[in-house]
Amino acid sequence: MAGEEASSTPWSSNFEVAEVPQPSTPNEQPTQTTQPPPADVVPPQTSQFGPITEDRSELLSRARGFLTSPQIYAQDLHAKRRFLAEKGLRDTEIDTLLRELPHQAPIVPPRTYPPVPPSALPNLIIGLLRVFSWVLGGSAALIFLYHRFLLPRIARTFIARQSLKTHHLSLIRKLTTDLAVLKEAQSESYSILPRPEPFKEPEEFSTCTSIDAVLAINSSPDKIPPITLLRCAIADFSKLHREESPSTEELFQVMEAKFPSLTTPEGSAVESNLWEALTTCPLFEGKPEENSSNSVPRQTHWTYNPPEIPAPTPLKDSLQALSAAMPKRPKGPLPSSAAQNTLQTLSNLTGYISTQVYLPYRPPGHSLGPAEDEMRREIRALKGLVLNRRSFMPSLQRTNTYS
Repeated sequence: MAGEEASSTPWSSNFEVAEVPQPSTPNEQPTQTTQPPPADVVPPQTSQFGPITEDRSELLSRARGFLTSPQIYAQDLHAKRRFLAEKGLRDTEIDTLLRELPHQAPIVPPRTYPPVPPSALPNLIIGLLRVFSWVLGGSAALIFLYHRFLLPRIARTFIARQSLKTHHLSLIRKLTTDLAVLKEAQSESYSILPRPEPFKEPEEFSTCTSIDAVLAINSSPDKIPPITLLRCAIADFSKLHREESPSTEELFQVMEAKFPSLTTPEGSAVESNLWEALTTCPLFEGKPEENSSNSVPRQTHWTYNPPEIPAPTPLKDSLQALSAAMPKRPKGPLPSSAAQNTLQTLSNLTGYISTQVYLPYRPPGHSLGPAEDEMRREIRALKGLVLNRRSFMPSLQRTNTYS
């Protein structure tokens, strides 16, 4: 192998001297190849025996070492074929040697990358500074406008609200004080007023002593006061049974006999009101009857106790004395005079004019009511009377004045 490597060196040097044309850029000019001198080419020796065969094997080994050398491996294939043919190799031997070579990878052109763009950091910093400057400038302008225009208005509004709140609080305190004073005055005034009677009957029913008298005023049981109806029912039962107190069942039987509507479903509400008034009103007193046997339920008998007449208060006494001292008004109509008639006519005229002001427009041919026709006749008569009095009035003497 050392002999082979040593023998391949002159071939590589001759191949480099020959300068096989390499792929070049378009700007480069092709160079001329120099041929080796003819003295270096050794003509093949022909012989019938082994030395010639040994020379061919040595030539093939040198060619194989030439093709596998790193300097020649990546060169052009046509240039290598032409160089081997010049060295005396046949085409079949060159093809065999080239076929024995490992597969040659395609030549990859050198990668070209675009130039690195300039850094965007300065522009970014400039943009951020510009944004911060705009933000700071806008904030300063807004703060100036706020302190110059908005803050004084807000301060005045706040002061006005505070003064208004203080005024409202003072008014509320004053109102509270006035209400307290009013309550004290009312309590002092109410002390001399007569007390209201919670179970007082209306005047039209207070004089009735029987259910028949109540029926003469009103025949509907729901419109009659329950106290009046119960009182009259107890009075009727006492008259019929020699002043005995009626029981609850007997009392309702007396009322149902006079008012049949109490037995209907609609009358159950009236009966419940009557029962509530009977059990809650202090004017009716119920006494259970004495019964020796405990098995029979005891019935309750009811009596009516008329309310006590309250003593008249000083205010009531003074009002009665004042009403007695005033002159009595006659029951008949008051005598009318001419002035009263005139005043009544003028008041009627004023009322008519005030009612006619806001009425819609009506054409002249539109018929009027009898009241309007009568009013028009009265107006014409009054107008004629005034004109007649002016025509018959005595003429006044007028003195001529000259300046």
